[in-house]
Amino acid sequence: MNDLPLLNPNGRLLPELAARLLEARKTKSIWAKRIEVRQEIEMLEGRLVAGPNDYLCRGILGEQWPQKVQKLLEKYLPSDEFDAEAWQRFDPQPEAARVEVAQVPHPFRVSAQWGELCVKANDYIVRSTTDPADVWIVDRAIFEASYELDQR
Repeated sequence: MNDLPLLNPNGRLLPELAARLLEARKTKSIWAKRIEVRQEIEMLEGRLVAGPNDYLCRGILGEQWPQKVQKLLEKYLPSDEFDAEAWQRFDPQPEAARVEVAQVPHPFRVSAQWGELCVKANDYIVRSTTDPADVWIVDRAIFEASYELDQR
């Protein structure tokens, strides 16, 4: 997988990609539960290790990823709703910062703050508007089901 192009060498997006970014926002709720012990999480993009007190998040299509408490609460509001397996619903924060996104037509990889992620053609690279070094990816089907591009 290391032969895939790295889209953010030196922590910055390639200029030709950065020029194509559009603003978007998350519109769908997620489910999350606190992780009690260190564990490896199998994600669409690979494996990550999550520690105690992190949250395991589950998205609209069943995808899972770990997230630190602070990041979760910056982006989502906890609800009072729990499912039968103790997953709690979290709704997007109305005041949460938008993100910048671009769809990439070829397989690629990015160096995220928590590890290197490899993805397939037509997935999205996502960048925080408050921290340009904070990048991640979102599968195309997940993006189209849970984000909206800003129409400004």
